[in-house]
This record gives sequence, C-alpha cells and structure tokens, in this order.
Amino acid sequence: MDEQLEFGFTTAVFVLDHVAEKVPADEADREFTDVAKENFWRMWPHVRAWAEELWGLVDEERADAARPAEGDDFEELGGG
Repeated sequence: MDEQLEFGFTTAVFVLDHVAEKVPADEADREFTDVAKENFWRMWPHVRAWAEELWGLVDEERADAARPAEGDDFEELGGG
C-alpha cells in the first residue's frame, strides 16, 4: 500500500477528531462556509460507510486477539 495514503488517512482522522473536540456541531453549522458544508454533505455517506466497515474489521480483529485461549490453544505454564 502507498505510505502516503496511510499517512493521509491518519492525518485526516486526527484532524477530524481535533475539529470535533474544538467546534460543537451546531457552531460548525453556523460558522463553516456553504462550500465546506456542501462537501461534507456530499462526501460523508460514502466516508461513513467505509469507516464503519473498517471499524468493524478492526474491532473484530481486536476482539479475537483479546479472547482467552481455549483447548489446544492453551498451554499451562509453570508447575505445581
């Protein structure tokens, strides 16, 4: 994968989180330009669907990693 895509994605997530922390949605609606709001309105459904799918994949991966070992996957360590 192109490292610039990953860098851009990481930067975008941090910037969006920063904006969400600094500007309540009602203030953004009042203060952001019509162009900014139009771009958000037009692009958000696709971005949201993609982000929800990615979040689900990452959540599933992390849930599997956090699950306790069972059966053959489990080896007792130590003695006694």
